[in-house]
Amino acid sequence: MSQPDIRFARKEDVPRLTALWQDAFGDSQDYIDRFFGLFLHPDSCLAAEVDGKLVSAMYLMDGPLLFPPSGRSLSTTYTYALATDPAYQGQGIGTAVYKACVDAALERSDAACVLPAEKALYPFYERAASCKPVSQVRQAVLTRDQVAPGRAEDAVSVSLGEYYLRRKAILRGRPYALMTRDMFTLEQYQMQRFGGGFISVDGDIAAVEMDGDACRVLELLAPEADWMDVLAAVAARFPAARYELRTPLFFPGPGEERPFILATVRPDAPLLALPGLWWGFAFD
Repeated sequence: MSQPDIRFARKEDVPRLTALWQDAFGDSQDYIDRFFGLFLHPDSCLAAEVDGKLVSAMYLMDGPLLFPPSGRSLSTTYTYALATDPAYQGQGIGTAVYKACVDAALERSDAACVLPAEKALYPFYERAASCKPVSQVRQAVLTRDQVAPGRAEDAVSVSLGEYYLRRKAILRGRPYALMTRDMFTLEQYQMQRFGGGFISVDGDIAAVEMDGDACRVLELLAPEADWMDVLAAVAARFPAARYELRTPLFFPGPGEERPFILATVRPDAPLLALPGLWWGFAFD
């Protein structure tokens, strides 16, 4: 086998990129089209070609700004959706593509960030590009019986713009990631597609996504109320067998603390001095 040629994807690569994505993640054509429409631009996807065939790809998205409690904000590039043709896996091609993405990301931002799809993949990314955790999350899974009774009318849908502004206000002065509008737009589409949305409960907020018999509360931000009161209202509006809940370390919440986002940083970026950084939803 020839050595892989790693290059930026071109317009004519879109059919093959689509096939790789569908084989790896099983997403719909509509979702892929929306993602490509928002994020597939020149120099936004690195691909590996072997003997004329595109066999692996990963995407570079303008990531959120990271805000420490004081000091300057830090720019990020979010590396996303690494996929390799099964016939070419185990040969280091995906690793090479990811490393190339990190190099490209650090030329344009303070940090290259990634969210491993599952716990077992964290060591892979840490080894591949010297990634370290820069964001933590508190995570819990509760059954319907463990959630207090609530009123569905207390969980009010809000627009993307309202949620965006309320989120900024709640998180100001704490270490957090300010998502781009394109990230919000794609997440809103995904939540609405499966019957969720951006929700406010007396000014506290939650981003909700349905997934089969589970309700995924991708972020619950409740500095002004008991988190259970907010979840109770969400659960009344979105009935489910179980609730997967994520909350920041600096607000009360249930569950265990664990690493979330990994990052490779430029030497001059003080990114690792952000304990408890809240990232929020990440297309996971």
